[in-house]
Amino acid sequence: MAEKFDLQIKRELLDSSFNGYKLSLDSLPIYSLQLGNGVEKVDLTDSQYSYHHAKILGQHNHLALDPWNQQTVYYIDKQWCINKAFIADMQLNQTESILQIPDSTNQKLVPERVNLCLQFVSTDMAVVTDGAGKLHLINTGNREDRSTKWTIVYSHDVLDDSKPFSLTYTVYHREGETHSVECLCSYVLETTEEQKHKYKTSFLTVLEWISISSEDYKAWSLKRHRRLYGRKPFDYAAFDQSGDCIIVAAESDVEFVYDSVKPIVASENVNVNASNTSPESCPEYTWNQNAEDVNIQFTVPEGTKKSDIYMTLTHNKVNFGIKNGKVLLEGMLHGFVDVDGSTWIMEKQMIELTLCKQSGESWQGVVMGDNRGEMTLDPAVVEEIHQRLAGLTSYEMNPDPEKTGNQPFNAQQLEECDAFPDDGFGLLRIDGNSHKITHKTNLGSHQWLFQSRLEIDQPPALCLRHDVDGLMIQPQNTVKESETPWHHTATFNAFGYVQASKQQRRFSVCAPDCSYAAICDCVRHIYIYRQPTAILSPLRNRKTGQEVGAVAKQQLVSLDAVNNIIGIQVTNDYIFVTTENKLYCITVISAVV
Repeated sequence: MAEKFDLQIKRELLDSSFNGYKLSLDSLPIYSLQLGNGVEKVDLTDSQYSYHHAKILGQHNHLALDPWNQQTVYYIDKQWCINKAFIADMQLNQTESILQIPDSTNQKLVPERVNLCLQFVSTDMAVVTDGAGKLHLINTGNREDRSTKWTIVYSHDVLDDSKPFSLTYTVYHREGETHSVECLCSYVLETTEEQKHKYKTSFLTVLEWISISSEDYKAWSLKRHRRLYGRKPFDYAAFDQSGDCIIVAAESDVEFVYDSVKPIVASENVNVNASNTSPESCPEYTWNQNAEDVNIQFTVPEGTKKSDIYMTLTHNKVNFGIKNGKVLLEGMLHGFVDVDGSTWIMEKQMIELTLCKQSGESWQGVVMGDNRGEMTLDPAVVEEIHQRLAGLTSYEMNPDPEKTGNQPFNAQQLEECDAFPDDGFGLLRIDGNSHKITHKTNLGSHQWLFQSRLEIDQPPALCLRHDVDGLMIQPQNTVKESETPWHHTATFNAFGYVQASKQQRRFSVCAPDCSYAAICDCVRHIYIYRQPTAILSPLRNRKTGQEVGAVAKQQLVSLDAVNNIIGIQVTNDYIFVTTENKLYCITVISAVV
């Protein structure tokens, strides 16, 4: 059974007094470069119409950043040549084509091919997939030396029937004399009748885990092949740095269905959402909440008196239980409470503890790390929901839309994306050898925003919405069973609210040092949101009288682009953006502003 963890939010990284972003009219230097052969771009076909296709294949980033040289980006042109662009002498420069991807004439004819991908896995290795079924491992040598030749050391159709796929993530690791490159490839599979009955969906998202190894760093071969199915598309998928486990954020669990080294045992695919009716799995308490209170209900042994109950409560911690008996509730609370407004009552064997909230925020649980309780709906909330639904179930309000001509929609036009995510949005850590989910966090209302790599030796961090903010959550490489594998490392104030307002958003990104976040729309606008910085002379808010010592700046960059933006990469100092025919570099160094 997977170990379940709550998302632990560091309150010291939240700013409850954030006053919003102030628009800065300071201009940022922009450099541009015309791309002679353009950027190779593959659009989805009419047969790639599902929610899975749109989410997995439709948001491809056509720029690749070299993490070991962050003034350099790469792209693949229409001739299938890898090109390099870099900042030098205050201008954007381009080298001659570095490498021609093999067999482009024939591979371009493969039906339903997808976009080509380039990822760097070390200081001298890269992985390229051609979107038509082939994976190439490339020895790049010293990439800072422009005269170094790139050499393909491994090139194969790694999947059955040369199926086209997209490259999701790669990692390099070494054990003794064995060098290994783990590749995570993804594609969408139309289900058979048997699969449709099992997974209740017309399409599956497939993750192919390809392990390539070498003993001499010259001759490489396929070492292991694993496959996972997901009934819903993922938002995030990556390896830890050791290449031993896969981390996935998705609206449903994923499961191993194939391993070339270790056969899959049916019992290994434990459904952590499945109900368990054994007494040990019954909740020890139930709880509900509204805007003002959190109410927790306990059942105590027969004969328990009011004098047997004790409670110690502070604004963020509770210790509640039976004297010389069971501790009912103990630990750090999920929110701050008003001690004077909190109380408990007892009736026969039922105790109800009421905690008065200091703010109206929704709680994800009662006590951090305590999964013994089960959340239920407040009766008043249930009644309100029923009242809102009354019109939808009325005998008189449009009971026969086809007959009256007031049909709101055609049910045949609904797709999976129109359905409620009944599985629940979750973050999983899955062991590649045991095939089991070892850690799981139900993210609930924490909406997915974007991902960004903050450290070279760590998996990419996730940005999740919490209230109106964006929280940067960093998955850890080394994790103990009893510890949470994801850490809250930074916060972008009000970014969840900001992103929701950008209806034309194409990409969201942030700097590795989290000094700023940026939203890129489809055509020509880049919105930059900087972290609050101290100002020399403190200001005073004219409405509230509050002294303001730091200001968070918002900047808007408008490009002279005429084509859609199809790629973006960011560093602490630069934002690189590309269209099909032109590459831009925006200088965002704090000192410039």
